[in-house]
Amino acid sequence: MDCSSSMHPNANKENVSTSDVEGGFGRITRSRAKKALGGGVSIPPTKPSFKQQKKRSVLQDVSNTSAGNIYSDLLGGGNIKPSSFSFELHIIEITLQVTRKSIKQCKKAAKGGADVAMEILDDMHTEKSKLAEDLSKIRMAESQYASLSISKDEEITEQRMRLLLACAEEDGSGAMDFCQVVDIDSNDKDPQCCSLYAADIYDNINVAELQPRPLANYMELVQRDIDPAMRRILIDWLVEVSEDYNLVPDTLYLTVNLIDRFLSNSCIERHRLQLLGVTCMLIASKYEELSAPPVEEFCCITANTYTRPEVLSMEIQVLNFVQFKLCVPTTKTFLRRFLRAAQASYKSPLVEMEFLANYLAELTLVEYNFLRFLPSLVAASAVFLARWTLDQTEDPWNPTLQHYTRYDVAELKTAVLAMEDLQLNTSGCTLTATREKYNQAKFKSVAKLASPKRVAPLFSG
Repeated sequence: MDCSSSMHPNANKENVSTSDVEGGFGRITRSRAKKALGGGVSIPPTKPSFKQQKKRSVLQDVSNTSAGNIYSDLLGGGNIKPSSFSFELHIIEITLQVTRKSIKQCKKAAKGGADVAMEILDDMHTEKSKLAEDLSKIRMAESQYASLSISKDEEITEQRMRLLLACAEEDGSGAMDFCQVVDIDSNDKDPQCCSLYAADIYDNINVAELQPRPLANYMELVQRDIDPAMRRILIDWLVEVSEDYNLVPDTLYLTVNLIDRFLSNSCIERHRLQLLGVTCMLIASKYEELSAPPVEEFCCITANTYTRPEVLSMEIQVLNFVQFKLCVPTTKTFLRRFLRAAQASYKSPLVEMEFLANYLAELTLVEYNFLRFLPSLVAASAVFLARWTLDQTEDPWNPTLQHYTRYDVAELKTAVLAMEDLQLNTSGCTLTATREKYNQAKFKSVAKLASPKRVAPLFSG
């Protein structure tokens, strides 16, 4: 779980399952795990030697974006209904939910700076601390709450009843809507789920996503020699590289994050754009992978266009610029938790929905215009569109998803409609690395799925 707990499973390098609450924010990474095992322990390889991998050719002229020449340039040598809580516990949980609403204020205060967001978060924790004692007492007394039912003659004080009504009114919905929220953190048997701390962890992650964000308009403000089309070609090529080396999805997301953060403040020439791309993937691999490809591999995939000293020099520049802050929440960070919430309404998990949501999220990586959306909003929109694509007979949004994503339907409209255009490829983009990746049988060929009905009518009225 992002910032919460876990390592990526070694056995499945293409881990797109969301059964674990995991991710790329503040967890034990593969490289850290390797160091923790010590030098005397042998770690079995999880994939073939890098020397046996398929070599990518140099990404040469990113300025040529015509449909006929894009890939010749790339190849031519140049990623509650609570289980029967007591009514008192409902009241306390509702109150905690209301306090988390201040996170939305943090998002609105993003333009005002991180200090404002942190001040609001401090106020939230002050209010929550007043409830902590009551909540802990109730939970300790009801460790077997799943087998209990609410007694009709249970005594409820007038003060708590007023609290319940006030919370329901502030939330804009009735108490019955809140009772439909499924508790996805009730599995305390799996330590990787961090069920006791998951809500607080994501409170912090929602604030953290505001701080190291790249500029949404850096191409216009900073760059002089590159444009969004060149960025699109570079990232599409990096998707292929990550596939060839079986890198975990978090490596790809972190790579793109580093590229955009660097370009937000440093003007770069187009002939060095690919150097920046492979260097950021090298850094992300060291952070996320148990066995990262060596520097020589990243030189090789560029047909030795760049030397080892050039890659290492660029690595120093990038790390110094980001001040070694690699622990950042990405779309993948939120997607794991949101998919967990989405699956709560099903009798059994739908693998296709997980693959489809991951596919839609990865489509946004190549699109410069999606930098204007928060990673959490992109993740929520991917889940919304995935549910709608698979089933048009029911509302793709429900109280559980609204509770855990902290977005209502109206807030998703712009991002969902833009994402649907990517899914349907209405612009006729000829860059197909992500589509070909998710056309594979291991991903249930979800790239071929599309809803017969457009999603726009869901936002009318």
